[in-house]
Order: sequence, then structure tokens, then C-alpha cells
Amino acid sequence: MTGAIESIIGLAIPAATPLLLGSVGALISERSGVLNLGVEGIMAVGALMAFITAGVTGSPWLGFLVALLSGMVFASILAIFSVSLKSNQVITGVMLSLLGVSLTTYFGRPWTGKSVATFDSYTVPIIGQYLVELPFLGQGLMQSTPIDYLAIVVIPVVWYFLFRTDIGMEITAVGDDPETADTMSINVTRTRYLCVLLSGLFAGAAGAAVSISFAELWTSNLINNRGWIAVALVIVSQWDPVRAVGGAYLFGLIYAMQFRAQSVDFASFLPMASDIGPVYDFVFHPVIMSTYPFVITIAVLVLTTRTTRKELSAPQALAKQYMREGE
Repeated sequence: MTGAIESIIGLAIPAATPLLLGSVGALISERSGVLNLGVEGIMAVGALMAFITAGVTGSPWLGFLVALLSGMVFASILAIFSVSLKSNQVITGVMLSLLGVSLTTYFGRPWTGKSVATFDSYTVPIIGQYLVELPFLGQGLMQSTPIDYLAIVVIPVVWYFLFRTDIGMEITAVGDDPETADTMSINVTRTRYLCVLLSGLFAGAAGAAVSISFAELWTSNLINNRGWIAVALVIVSQWDPVRAVGGAYLFGLIYAMQFRAQSVDFASFLPMASDIGPVYDFVFHPVIMSTYPFVITIAVLVLTTRTTRKELSAPQALAKQYMREGE
């Protein structure tokens, strides 16, 4: 039993990393009032660019860097249309996701089935060699890829940036009341551009985490709606990066259980599993388990339609265009 749990947790952590990075990126953008529904497409672009770069150069680090840059470049489309041209943010975000997935499906065909240089797992220096022996959590937490560690470190950094710095306070002001922020000499356009580009950077990193750290391959549907789940996580976390951690690792655990469903007997963890055999077989069937993240995502989105922005702690100007007098 211990070995099975360690196996699931060890897979859950890298599975959660793309969701965590993607949700943090979307959160930063939405804190400024720009709804980023293009995370799926940006992640796809970052994943393909990281994979191609790592394949050509043999360096996963260079692939990761290119993913960050390509994510920012692709997110700039959202910034131009949503901030400068005042287009509908929902439509722009959805179209950006469709564009990113379509482009990577077409240009990624030559790379399907090929292997490239990927990140190896490392043990945390000094303390890792001792803590890795801890039951259940040791190996998963203390022996991961650099991107997995980066995702964990990013959370307190982003939290501090948003809630304890002047720039973070300006971002919050722009997201809640851009007109008042403008009268206080805060450049609304510049702030929103900065946040959307940062959102693209994190989404690009999330894509790289999928292609050269977790899956270590390229397929046409590699992202597999992780971007949409990341968007839902922002709502669940109430636009707080610390709260997003729990949701990301919960979804990562679901992914891990799905992947291990054929090799792990979950009945050994459940009391009276033998008495509910048909129910057990249905609930833990790999195909059924693959739907759980999306069922939860849909449930969250339905719930938000019945809840006010104030109750959700959402930025009050989220998805609302701001035009200065005279524009």
C-alpha cells in the first residue's frame, strides 16, 4: 500500500505543476481586470516551442526560456485586442485559445512521437537526501524536476508581489476601480499590459512543464484542457495564489490516480470495496476518472454564475473595458 501511495503522490506533483503555473498566470492578469481565457492556447504554444527548442539544441533549460518568451509574445495579442483595441475579453480569450491549439497542432506534426532532452529529477540539496526517505510524501516532494520546485517557490513570491508591494497594490486598484486608479496617476493601460504579459510568461512556463518535464513527448492534444482547468482554479481560489495551491494539487492527484488506475488496486484503500464491486469498477475506471477534472471545472463555472463578484472576491472591474475621457 505504501508503495502505491508514494507512486500516486510522486506523479501528482508534476501533474499539478502546469495547473499551478497556469492558474497563477491567469490570476495576475485578472487581478488587473483583464480576463485571460487564452491560457489554453498560450500553454500549447509554450509547450511546442519548449519541445522544439529542446529537440534542436539539446538543452531543456533553453527550451524553458523560449517557452517563457513565446508565452509573453502570444499573450501580447490578448493585450493588444483587450486593452488597446477594447475588444470583448471573453471572445478574444476564447479565440486566442483556439488559435494557439490550432497552430501547435499544425506545426507540431513533424515532432509527434520524437524524443527530446528533458528535465531530470533532482533531490533537494542538503536536506533532501534525508527527507526523501519519508513515507508517502518524501520522494514526491524532495525528488522532482526543477520546474516542480520553481512552481512551489513562485507561490509566495507572487503572493508577496500582489499583496505587499506598491506595484501589487496598483494592480489591485486597477482591477477594482480603474477610473479611480487613473485619477491617482496610475497608468491603467501600462499596468494591464504588464499583467497580461506576466500571465503569458507563466502560461508559457506551464506549457513547458507539460512537454519537457511531465509528459516528455509531443502530441496534438498535449495540453488537454489544462488551461481551462487553470482558469477555473483562479475562481476556486478567489484570486489568491496561496489558495490555488490546494486546488492544483487536488487536480494533480486526480490525474495521477487516473494514470495509475490500471496498475493500482484502489479497492485496497476502501472499506467494503468487495461489497460495492460494480460501483467501484465504474468510479475508478480510467475513462470515467479522466472526466473528473472537467466535471469539477464545469460545476465551478456553473456555481459562479449564481454568485456575485463580491461574494467571490473577484476584481470588480474584471472583463470590463476602461476608456479615459476623450478616448
